[in-house]
Amino acid sequence: MDRTGLLDNIIQSEANIDRGRKWLDTDGMEREGRLSYRSGLSLAMDTFQAVSSLTQNDLELAILAEYTFIAQELQLCDPADAQATSSLRNALQSFDDAFLTLEAVADAVLYKGAEMTHPHSAKYRIKDMPKDAFHIMCIAHRARINNILRSPGINLLEKNLLVQRLANITAAQTAYQEKQRHILDIINPSHSEQPGGSP
Repeated sequence: MDRTGLLDNIIQSEANIDRGRKWLDTDGMEREGRLSYRSGLSLAMDTFQAVSSLTQNDLELAILAEYTFIAQELQLCDPADAQATSSLRNALQSFDDAFLTLEAVADAVLYKGAEMTHPHSAKYRIKDMPKDAFHIMCIAHRARINNILRSPGINLLEKNLLVQRLANITAAQTAYQEKQRHILDIINPSHSEQPGGSP
């Protein structure tokens, strides 16, 4: 399936999940709600698994799928739920920053600035790579998903989807580190000989 089809599936899956939750709380609509909720979770799981298999070759798609899911969650979120909307907006902002970083890491001239301006102490490095906006997004988003996973009462199917999304973000960060290492080796061939930083 092409990118557009995968992203359309993400949007549709979250719409089905949201509709299902609302119908489950509506007299006479419980059965339809259960079906919509489960079909949404199933479509989301299939789509995120498909995205996972493409991460190595299309890193942008990996984070675009997650971004699309979060954006849809925000669109469907009750505006009165200030904590949820604030959390989702913050997540989207960190993804926006990560997209810019992804553009920079594709250009040796641009990324040389990141290498020069990020401190070289372990606190500011991930495996000797600059701990830039992409890494910060991955770390923050994993923390967000892990917090949701620790919440009691979440449906097991939904937990499985969260675990898949978590795996996708981890795979995206690993693929990103490879991009960083490649571009930094172009900038400074002796870079690969330096000792590693923090994991």
